Amino acid sequence: MIIFLAIFGAVIGFLIMITLGYVIGTYNSLVSNREDIRTQFSNIKTEYQRRADLFYNLVQATKSYKIFEKSTLKEVVEARAKGITGTIPAQIKKMGQLDGLFSKLLALVEAYPNLKSNEQHNKLMDEVRITEDRVNVARTGYNDEVREYNIIIQSFPSSIIANMFRFRKNDFFINEEESNKPVRIDLS
Repeated sequence: MIIFLAIFGAVIGFLIMITLGYVIGTYNSLVSNREDIRTQFSNIKTEYQRRADLFYNLVQATKSYKIFEKSTLKEVVEARAKGITGTIPAQIKKMGQLDGLFSKLLALVEAYPNLKSNEQHNKLMDEVRITEDRVNVARTGYNDEVREYNIIIQSFPSSIIANMFRFRKNDFFINEEESNKPVRIDLS
C-alpha cells in the first residue's frame, strides 16, 4: 500500500509539474506574441512617420528644383530677347549678365543632362511606391502577428490560460475610409 501511495503521489506530482510547465510555457508564449504585436504596430507607426517626412521633403525638393530651373530658363530667355544693344558699357554689362546666366544654365545642363525637376518627379514617384510598399509590409506583418496570437488565445487548451490571465483578442489593422484615397501631392 505504501508503494502504491508513493507511486500515486509521484504520478500526481509529475502531472502537476507538467501542467504547471504547460501553463508557464503558454503564458510566456502569449506574452511574447502580445509584444510581437506591439512591435509590429510600432513598425506601422514608424513607416507612417517615414512616409510623412519623406513626402514633405521630396515635395519641397521637387518644388525647389522646378522653381530654380524655371527661373534660370526664364532669365536666359528674357536676357536673350533684350539683345545686346546700347552703349558699350551697357553692352558689356548685358554680356556679363548673359555670361552669368549661361554659365548657370550650362552648369545645370552639364550636371543634369535631363532637367533636374523631371528627375525629382521620377524620384518622388519611385519613393512614393517604395514607401507605400513598406507601409503595406508593416501592416501585413502586424496582421500576421494578430492572427497568430488570436488563434492561440482561442485554441484549446491555451484558451483556458488566456482567459485566466485576461489575454484578449486583438483587432486586425484595417484602413480607415480616408486612407484608401490616393495621396494628393501638390507641386505647384
